[in-house]
Amino acid sequence: MPRKQKVKFHKGDRRPKSNSEYIKLKYTVDMVKKRRKILWQVIESPSEKVVFESFFEEDAQSIAKFQNKNQVWKWNGGIPSFLCVK
Repeated sequence: MPRKQKVKFHKGDRRPKSNSEYIKLKYTVDMVKKRRKILWQVIESPSEKVVFESFFEEDAQSIAKFQNKNQVWKWNGGIPSFLCVK
């Protein structure tokens, strides 16, 4: 005899997204020149937001490597704009 389902579903309920439906994020490091300084930026694709700016390339590379490996903000559709560099 099958067990009775304990979860109550209501009209209009939808299933959560599967992993394949979320956007694919990619973080790259780019060198930019601001005034007379050279800065390294971590850029999130496809939204093209600047996530991190640093004077040192190694710091930017480590942030990009960590974000590409762990995809921390994947479920939210990318890093929120208030956490990005303006």
